[in-house]
Amino acid sequence: MNENVKLDIAIEIMSSKVAEAMERGNKKEIDELLEEREQMYLGNWDVINKILDVYSEDVKR
Repeated sequence: MNENVKLDIAIEIMSSKVAEAMERGNKKEIDELLEEREQMYLGNWDVINKILDVYSEDVKR
């Protein structure tokens, strides 16, 4: 898969995760996700792959 496509998918997954955490009002989780989101936008592929591999399972449910 193209890196740009992976990044676009990771952005959508992260948006969903942040929205879910905000609904629950979990401040600690929100802070962690926002830090990971920043790393994602900076091009940290370890974080992007984590989002694609780990967080995508949560979003599918």
